[in-house]
Amino acid sequence: MDDDAQAFIEELEARRGAPIGWRTYATWYGNNQTVFREFGVFLYWCNGRFHFEDFERSPSLFGISIKSKKPKKPFVRYEGSFSPSDVVLTRAVTKSIARQVIDGRRIGERIGEVTILDRLFRQMVEMVVLSNGTIHFFELMARKEFITQLHTNREE
Repeated sequence: MDDDAQAFIEELEARRGAPIGWRTYATWYGNNQTVFREFGVFLYWCNGRFHFEDFERSPSLFGISIKSKKPKKPFVRYEGSFSPSDVVLTRAVTKSIARQVIDGRRIGERIGEVTILDRLFRQMVEMVVLSNGTIHFFELMARKEFITQLHTNREE
């Protein structure tokens, strides 16, 4: 782990007052409250909850910084958390359907099961439905590990 990543982890642990256990990166994130993060969020387990947050990034190509021609908008951090006991449902859905829910063009509760063809030919994201009606969409780098962590910690 490089120095910047280690410093980031240490800052999170200091802020949360406990060590971070399991962690992964979601390369894409959105929810049914019109929050969208094209470059994803850091998702981790700490203090009995899943936490997620984004962080400021500079655009780069092969590690070389790229200057944007567009005026840079000020970065506004987004973070959230949920308890495993709050999760009502989790399953894979297509990224295009998730985007429709995020944009308010589709109702999240009406998303059907994906087909084998969807899994083969479309990008998939994990839909996490909470008891309060919030729906999170994560394009997880470690989906199976997340599901394992969710079920393991739900039983404790």
